[in-house]
Amino acid sequence: MQMRDKKQTYLDFLPEAMVDEMIKQYRCDVFSKVDSYLKKLQSLKRDIRYYLDEEGLLRSSGEILEYRGIDPTVCGVDGAYAISKQIALDVVGIAAVAVEGLPPYEKRLWEKPHHIAKIFPVEHKSKTSTLATGLMFSYELELATKAPHNVVFIDGSLTTHLIKTGMSFSILDSEDIPSTLRDIYIERAEDTLKNYLKVVTSPKSDQVFAGVPKYSSRNEICMHLIENYPELLKVIPLNTYNDKALLSLILKPEEIVGPIRLQKYKEEGKWHLSGKTQMAKFIGPHYEDYVSRIISALEDLYVIYYKPSSSQPALRVEIPKNVAKNKARLSLVIKALQDQSKFPGIIEPYPLYLADLFVKHLGGALSEIKDIVLSDLAVLDLEMNPVDVLLAMHEYRSVGGYE
Repeated sequence: MQMRDKKQTYLDFLPEAMVDEMIKQYRCDVFSKVDSYLKKLQSLKRDIRYYLDEEGLLRSSGEILEYRGIDPTVCGVDGAYAISKQIALDVVGIAAVAVEGLPPYEKRLWEKPHHIAKIFPVEHKSKTSTLATGLMFSYELELATKAPHNVVFIDGSLTTHLIKTGMSFSILDSEDIPSTLRDIYIERAEDTLKNYLKVVTSPKSDQVFAGVPKYSSRNEICMHLIENYPELLKVIPLNTYNDKALLSLILKPEEIVGPIRLQKYKEEGKWHLSGKTQMAKFIGPHYEDYVSRIISALEDLYVIYYKPSSSQPALRVEIPKNVAKNKARLSLVIKALQDQSKFPGIIEPYPLYLADLFVKHLGGALSEIKDIVLSDLAVLDLEMNPVDVLLAMHEYRSVGGYE
């Protein structure tokens, strides 16, 4: 019997001596640091749990879920962009996907995932990726605000949209962006701010928008502990830890920490949205109302951490103040997390996992779609030499991103 070919891995493409050296460094440097981290944390685990309990920050989910019979409908939204850099032009693919979570009843609100997918042929420009990111977030916000579900999980921090949106507005007058993407972003400019405002304020009493970043370096809990219990620093460098890592190892299943106000780093200063000159130009003077209300809402963002099971990390969830301070609305979020976050091997709410699974393949899909279209070259009514077409569409580099 002929043996199947072994599937190649990334290591197969590296020199053997290089792989050996990297394994040695990983074993000696990375694992020793993790071991030291865990030992120090283990020695203070009981104390930290006690302090969090004393501060009223540590609770079980049952303490919040007083309202029985809550079965919220849930969806997750994620997006991505990819840029195929070809000889003649760049091809920009941008996609946002909204996926419904497991329904509380047999009937779903959506028969299939909702999506926005766009492909743009554009000229070579140096800041294409900045505007592609802005459009990606704009499409994500559109899908999120159109969703009818009680809880809408958005991949990433809610503050990231502020930064990326500001960066996009700031370059709208630049010659370093493709004109096609510029025109589309200007056309969507006011709706983007309107949708962002809706997400960070969650104005409807029966609907909550929540940001769920997979990775975060923020440390509101760690800094709160240092401020109130400075003696901890004598044993463990808590100021170098992040909350997600700390609480993943401290919390027990079904425990929650928070809500606590989201804290900015000192170097971040006050929240601000850059590109105001361009907003005034393309939206009008009433843009100031959107911006002031968005900034006010971001100042009132709160954070909770929820530990689904012993084998899963704590989830960081960012929510508006009117959700954090309302037990009924907070219960919606906690129940949604309970229903969608306890699947082995999945470290985020299930609908976000599926949405991420879809969009992360955008770059590869863009290349394969090009190959499919090129395979039909013979049936296309082209006046140009097919060899020239193939040469012009030769892909020499691909870039992309998703939050």
